[in-house]
Amino acid sequence: MNCISLPGIIAISYMPCSNLPADLIYQVLADYPVTISGSATPISIKSIPVCELEESPDNNTPTEKVKLIFTTLDTLPTSTPLAFLISTVNNKHYIIGTHERLYPTIKCSSSTSKPDGEAASVKYEVSFTARKALIPYTV
Repeated sequence: MNCISLPGIIAISYMPCSNLPADLIYQVLADYPVTISGSATPISIKSIPVCELEESPDNNTPTEKVKLIFTTLDTLPTSTPLAFLISTVNNKHYIIGTHERLYPTIKCSSSTSKPDGEAASVKYEVSFTARKALIPYTV
């Protein structure tokens, strides 16, 4: 089992999984460059986001599990399957999610604000497991 943490996430956005191209995982496994041609909705981040990637074999097939955790004041439309797009400080871009099922799991928890006037926030935890769960793409 191997665990990797991405360096400095500077931006997170989301889009419906239905807007992604089909067969993203197979494109990456075949070393085909992935591009996204749709508009994503930016998320205003209120804490330092964390993205962890865990690689492990499953029946002799490499499997990845990615977990993205961030806090925001935004409310995400979690009633539809969402894909998340991440940008890092070293100008790398990643997708969490695919056009096909299984979609990323989104868990959210709300917290009240501190008495000194801070705004209440929502903590999101996005999990996704696939042969290739953190998909690099070009802008």
